[in-house]
Amino acid sequence: MSLLMNWLESLHIDPNITNKCSRRRNRRSTCSICSEVCNKGSLSLTEEAIEINLETCTSCGECMIACPLSAIEGIPTSREINSGCLIYSDCYTPSVKELLIYKKRGLAHIRVNTSRLNENWEQTINEANHQLTLLGQPVLEIVRKSEEKTFSRRGLFSSLQKEGKQLAKSMTPASWKMNANDWVLRHYYPDDQFYTVDIDKDKCTFCQACFSFCAQAVFQVENESLQIEHQNCVNCRDCYDICPEEAIQIKPEIKKKENSQLGFHIGECRDCGRAFHTFQEDKRTCPVCFNRDSGWLSPFE
Repeated sequence: MSLLMNWLESLHIDPNITNKCSRRRNRRSTCSICSEVCNKGSLSLTEEAIEINLETCTSCGECMIACPLSAIEGIPTSREINSGCLIYSDCYTPSVKELLIYKKRGLAHIRVNTSRLNENWEQTINEANHQLTLLGQPVLEIVRKSEEKTFSRRGLFSSLQKEGKQLAKSMTPASWKMNANDWVLRHYYPDDQFYTVDIDKDKCTFCQACFSFCAQAVFQVENESLQIEHQNCVNCRDCYDICPEEAIQIKPEIKKKENSQLGFHIGECRDCGRAFHTFQEDKRTCPVCFNRDSGWLSPFE
């Protein structure tokens, strides 16, 4: 009996916010995507934390799918996919990101059991198909539920056997189904980028705060140039939130992946004598000394 109970308990896993969450790593984070898509009000945000109210949470999966960092673990219970078809339901509207990921997982059709889709579904599917076209992928098709078929005795048993296998598959323990990076677009489209990261070199002091808080390795320093790997960006906005000079902008756009190279200069700080990187050739102080109050002691002394 205990073995059976353990197996049944494994079929459900409560949503869990991991330490990949921006708000748990960066106190200046303004990310609120998960709470914006939650229609149950089950996510509470404070300056120092983000929590899920499991009493009101229905495990619908909206927050899991929307999180740019795939920082919320769980299984979306509101989605039904059968034989490569996403089953239409008025209970939710999928996101464009979600449909793009389903497509790469093998989704070919959206099955509609009613006379028509609602307006929100239509808009989402149209935008998803537009982006799939830009990505050079086949578009999603809408199919109507076929009329019920009559089965011979052999056909009936064959159908029951198939449905039994499908049921067994759907009841696989939840921990076997989970993948921490299931909802990260770049893992499905490795040759494309969805965002372009721009740095205003006139504003940037090269303090490298964005380097420290970017968990996606978008910024790299190589051969006296700043490499920006746009394909790694998931629009978590950590770099934007942490930048003290407001020198970073993130622009949504689909294109073939590319890296930008921004050349910089290496100077010697006139205050502390340490070498530092800068985009301005005439800069004479490092970011630490530049931002330090004249009455404070140097951290390097």
